[in-house]
Amino acid sequence: MKEPMCGIDLGTTNSCIAYLKDGKSVPIEIEDGLAIVPSVVSLDEATGHIFVGKQAKNRLMAFPGATVRSIKRQMGKEIKVSIGAKSFSPEEISSFILKYLVDKASAKLGQDIKKVVITVPAYFNDAQRRATISAGELAGLEVLRIINEPTAASLVYDYVSFIEKVESPYIMVYDLGGGTFDVSILEIKGEIKEVLASCGDTALGGDDFDERLVAYFLGQIRRKTGLELSDTNLPWHVRLKEIAEKTKIALSDSPYVTVQEVAVAIVNGEPVNLDIEVSRKEYEEMISDLVDKTIVKVNEAISEAHLSIDAIGEVLLVGGATRTPIIQERLSEIFKRPIYHSVDPDLCVGLGAAVQNGLIAGEDVGHILLDVTAHSLGVKTADDFCETTGEADYFSTIIRRNTKIPVRKSNVYFTMVDEQEVVMVEVYQGESQSCKENSRVGKFIFELKPAPADSPVITEFAYDKEGLVHITVEQKGYNNKKTVTLNVRSKEIVDRQGKEEKQEILNYILQKARRLMKDEKLPANLRKEIELLGNDYEDALRSGGDKMIDDLEDNLLHKIEKAEERLTEDNE
Repeated sequence: MKEPMCGIDLGTTNSCIAYLKDGKSVPIEIEDGLAIVPSVVSLDEATGHIFVGKQAKNRLMAFPGATVRSIKRQMGKEIKVSIGAKSFSPEEISSFILKYLVDKASAKLGQDIKKVVITVPAYFNDAQRRATISAGELAGLEVLRIINEPTAASLVYDYVSFIEKVESPYIMVYDLGGGTFDVSILEIKGEIKEVLASCGDTALGGDDFDERLVAYFLGQIRRKTGLELSDTNLPWHVRLKEIAEKTKIALSDSPYVTVQEVAVAIVNGEPVNLDIEVSRKEYEEMISDLVDKTIVKVNEAISEAHLSIDAIGEVLLVGGATRTPIIQERLSEIFKRPIYHSVDPDLCVGLGAAVQNGLIAGEDVGHILLDVTAHSLGVKTADDFCETTGEADYFSTIIRRNTKIPVRKSNVYFTMVDEQEVVMVEVYQGESQSCKENSRVGKFIFELKPAPADSPVITEFAYDKEGLVHITVEQKGYNNKKTVTLNVRSKEIVDRQGKEEKQEILNYILQKARRLMKDEKLPANLRKEIELLGNDYEDALRSGGDKMIDDLEDNLLHKIEKAEERLTEDNE
């Protein structure tokens, strides 16, 4: 049996390992069905046992002196780091993380993993790179190659099938992880990927976002109780940091988060509780200067690459902190187009490292296939109006196209007049900012309780693996909520009372097929083949039957690809 070809993203906050399966890069689930492992190491001083990952992170508050995280920031330094009564080099601590990943992955695959590709930030110097290789060797691994994280991300860009490639050879990788920030400009020339410029900040990341929330929590406690809690008190700080991280993650998907934590500290024998609501707007104001720092580096990198902003064809977002909505908004303002995730930001570097391993071995690397949304989903709002009809026509995106599912996202909207009685929730899918240029999936009425104008109404979309979108609309502060279910595949909207509204099937493959059917530049027989296959595919979608749908979809996609190749040849 062939040895597994693996790649490891050794991250500051989290790490992951991926391997090639039938020519495709796949993340390996390590803990509780998750591929992401916290880069945390803890020592049980009583037994000498080393804990790694989630178990180590869970020990952080109880045993802060025996637990280490963010060791990546120390790589390449000739220092010793104390974990309890023992001291280790940064390479040794990193080797514990690597060995844990490989041992768990080997058990999962039923094969020993000996050869790996490991990723590092583009700005890592020679000492840091050698330290990473040493960590791999200490873990008993043969490190085939050290590859820059932006280069690994660009490999995923090459091999992910759903990304619409652009003509420009220049891509920008914006990598904001837990502990570090890195922005790189790459030029892609077939198999050659050249880093033209790289800028970064070794002390800027999602951890710093967490610290802003910790300071906010301490301020709220001080204001409500008069207590001055020192954030240098490690147990309190660790607990608040954990709460801050969870709050940060939740605010990426929701406009408001309620934080209710009991006994975050004990003062004079009395528990100090935390009970506040944090809005996304408040949070983004807290971190705006940190986001500004990353934008400065973006401009520096583009300048050092001797390019203009318009020359950048694609922006790849890497690192969990890029899920923060304000980051995508700021980048969209700079590049004057929507910027969002094309691949899971936590996994794409590890996936790319596995691709690199396969390329070294001469493997025929196929497409990376992820279960994602086919098109953006959102609602109609009155942020813009149709010039012809004067009706509201703005498409407010809630779940963006190519978002990995399952996913849950929500936005907050506001009523327009005092005592507004109802909201018409119209759900659309498409990529235009104009609803009339997108496809309406369905609509329903949400009755409001009496409230002043500008009262918040939260709309949440939860997209599951079965293709169902559960839409929840809530009038904040009035105990008024309604949930309906949208079945994208069987074109139905069903509310809790069982009412349903039939809708036209909306499917991006069908939409593309219908456009090609009408293109007179194509031979009539090819258009007819697409039409017949499209009709069969639509019938299969209506009746169900996954195997039939998959086979017809493959055949239809093959014909679509053939037609698009024909049109491209005619245009050349």
